[in-house]
Amino acid sequence: MASPHSVVVVDGNARDRTSTVTLLEAAGYRVRSARSFDEAKTLLAAECPDLLITDLRLGQYNGLHLVLRTRNTYPEMAALVTSRVADAVLEAEAVRQHAQFVLSPLTETQLLQAVASSLDSVGPKAAPSDKGIQPVKTPISQELC
Repeated sequence: MASPHSVVVVDGNARDRTSTVTLLEAAGYRVRSARSFDEAKTLLAAECPDLLITDLRLGQYNGLHLVLRTRNTYPEMAALVTSRVADAVLEAEAVRQHAQFVLSPLTETQLLQAVASSLDSVGPKAAPSDKGIQPVKTPISQELC
């Protein structure tokens, strides 16, 4: 039997974070969560998840910052960025960074479909390396880092 996919959920809103974690655990995922950018960095330094789900708004940083920083170490990790506000520029940046960008709130079915789609897009989990999907440097991503 294959081990369940591991997911890190990062969201400053406790209710949203808790409901996402509960849903994913019920669906069979192994889930860890963080409430801030700094807390997420600590979690991600210890272990690479198969999928990072992060809210766009994380205080002075944002979810794209986290994706970019994490991709330097784990280039093949899947990423899903959620936002309550449509922003074409940030959505395009997420796509350039090989992250799925979705507007929240999502229904449970929509979230599970987005998770499955993100995981399918990168294939099996790989060890940290300098190979694989590399962040694409653009003027916005250079500004974010």
